[in-house]
Amino acid sequence: MGLAFDRLAEALQIRTVDESDEHARWEVYRTAVSDEAMLDLLHEALREEPESALVSAVIVSVLERIDRTRRIKWVDILSDEHKVFASRRSAELGILEDFRSESISMTTVRDSIHGWSDWLQLKIAESVRIPDVLDCLSREGRTKRIRRIANESLRAV
Repeated sequence: MGLAFDRLAEALQIRTVDESDEHARWEVYRTAVSDEAMLDLLHEALREEPESALVSAVIVSVLERIDRTRRIKWVDILSDEHKVFASRRSAELGILEDFRSESISMTTVRDSIHGWSDWLQLKIAESVRIPDVLDCLSREGRTKRIRRIANESLRAV
C-alpha cells in the first residue's frame, strides 16, 4: 500500500494491518469514515487503493456523512465503473436533504417518484414527515415495504 494508507493507520493508532488483505484495509477505512478529522487522510489513502470496489464502498459510506458541497471531490476519485452508482447516491442524498429542509415541491415529487431508487424511496418513507409526500409514497412506492412504511409514517404524523 501507499504512504497515505500508512499515515491513516498511524493517525488512527492502528499498529498492525495486513495491507495485502482488503478486509483488513476495509476495517481501517471503516474506522476512518466515522471520524471527521480523518477524512482528508482517508481521501488520500483511497486515491492509492488498488481495489476499486473497496474504494466505492468506502466512498458511498462517506457520502452519507458529509454535506453535498464536498461530495463531488469524493466521487471524482472513483473509476468510471463505480462512478455512476456513487453519483446517483450523491444526488439522492441531496434530494433527501431537500425533503428534510422542506425545499422540494409536490410537483417534483409526483414527476420524480418513479425514477427514485428503492433506497431513496425507503429513506423518504422512514424519515420525511410531510403528509402529502408520505401519502404519495404510500400509494405509489415501488415495493410493498416502501408503501407500508410510508403509510405507517403518515399515520404517525
